[in-house]
Amino acid sequence: FSEPAADGEVTEDVDVVQPHKGSHYLQLRLSAEGAAAPPKPEIEGDHTVFVGGLDWSVDEPQLHRLFGEVEGLKEVRLVRDFLKRSKGYAYIDYDSKEHVAEAVKKFNGHEVNKRPMKVAPSLPTKPLFEPKTIFAKNIAPEVREADVRAAFARFGEVASVRMPSAAGSGGEQGAAPTESATASSAGSSGPHKGYAYIEFTSQDAVEAAVASKEEMTLGGRVVVVARSIPMKDHRHQTAAGRKDMPQRVNQRAVLEAKQEREDPVKQSIQHATTVFVKNLAFDVTEDDLKKHFASCGKVDQVLVCRNATGRSRGFGFVEFADAGDAQGALLLADSFLKDREIVVCRSQRAITQKKAGGGQGEDGAEGTGKSRGKGKGKDKGKGKDK
Repeated sequence: FSEPAADGEVTEDVDVVQPHKGSHYLQLRLSAEGAAAPPKPEIEGDHTVFVGGLDWSVDEPQLHRLFGEVEGLKEVRLVRDFLKRSKGYAYIDYDSKEHVAEAVKKFNGHEVNKRPMKVAPSLPTKPLFEPKTIFAKNIAPEVREADVRAAFARFGEVASVRMPSAAGSGGEQGAAPTESATASSAGSSGPHKGYAYIEFTSQDAVEAAVASKEEMTLGGRVVVVARSIPMKDHRHQTAAGRKDMPQRVNQRAVLEAKQEREDPVKQSIQHATTVFVKNLAFDVTEDDLKKHFASCGKVDQVLVCRNATGRSRGFGFVEFADAGDAQGALLLADSFLKDREIVVCRSQRAITQKKAGGGQGEDGAEGTGKSRGKGKGKDKGKGKDK
């Protein structure tokens, strides 16, 4: 679409094409900061903290709560493997160098689940981006290396083009593949994965390609261009076990079972027919409690908890035949029983009667209820003839 300008010239109403910034967190950070050139690796520690020595149970919310005690927290990145298992280390982003230094001072050596953390400013071992290489994706299947080379030659001299073969192992999109992943693709006419790595002879060509707002089309598709991220040397490791738990057990299963036992919601679901009653008068009996809740439905059993002397402890349990009746019994909360306002809520346990371990005889002496048929005395049936 075109329209005449004020001076008589014809101008085209063309949408401005914004250069692709990438989806990797380093690319997103570079886009947010609006930097023309990628940051140097040595300044990574000005905004990022490395956290090591984490056990398998430490997750992002726990790290966020802990490191959130220092102002300026921006992001928490817990490194995981392809099975979503923690690798035992994480990266914490802050908004200033001062907050990074404060976090390192406060949390280095801090114990989480009895395991000390190692906290230090992040220091990458590799450049954040490849200086002379760009990453291009959304390439049509019929496009070959020669076509890609010719299309990007306008930005500068192209040293090489790598298009991972669809039959090969390839690498992460956005990260440069290994030599073994691209050796079979060089000069290959077979199918590729739809993305390529273009290496230039100068860094200026990379800057020009990334900053270009001109739309590039190959094989009828719009090609997306971003800076290339070096392939990492992946450490095949998982987080260590918790030191506050036994080492030769399935810690995950033990912890999940413990959390389930301590979860009041799950426990109340398991005992949906029982309600817990407290703030009872000390003279309330089981019959009084049963009559009070009889209007809610059929009561199977009641229990008023007592101490060793038989005195009421001021709370008890009521078990109904139906879970719906127990739900209705919650409406009796704040009702009065023997001039005392009671509290009714869901029970996290079933009614259990204390086992009768011992009894008292008529004379009040305690007995064990067992007769071993053996006696001990001074005369054991043995003697010597003098």
